Amino acid sequence: MKTTLLKHLVALGLASHCALALSTATGPKPAPVDCSKTPGTQSELNACAFQDFEQATAAYSAAYKTLSQSVGNKQRQLLRQVQTEWIQYRVKACEFEKNGVEGGSIAPMINWQCQTRMTRERTAELQRFLDCQEGDLSCVRQPK
Repeated sequence: MKTTLLKHLVALGLASHCALALSTATGPKPAPVDCSKTPGTQSELNACAFQDFEQATAAYSAAYKTLSQSVGNKQRQLLRQVQTEWIQYRVKACEFEKNGVEGGSIAPMINWQCQTRMTRERTAELQRFLDCQEGDLSCVRQPK
């Protein structure tokens, strides 16, 4: 019973965290376009940048889920708190980065590119915790 409840709570926490990651990303969601072809308009460039962000977020979510499931309850709570604060930081940092073009048609693309870059960087950081080797004292979980 405890295990089932814990699994449901972890799943709920992961789902809400992933929803937070996408919902705090500023800007309207553009219509999907075929990004395998060279985008011809700024609107298409914006949409392709958003699609790239969605792919980065999927990889981030997978790494977060794996790490969250591989640590104890106390570490899981700390991880959730850190990730929530990191998402808030990412949003503010990207608002700052796009500030120079605010109001222009390129602003959404700059925002999504920033959020994508920062999400990939954070995914690599989370992956480092998953791949830590024996003797790595910064490892938050038991090395394989």
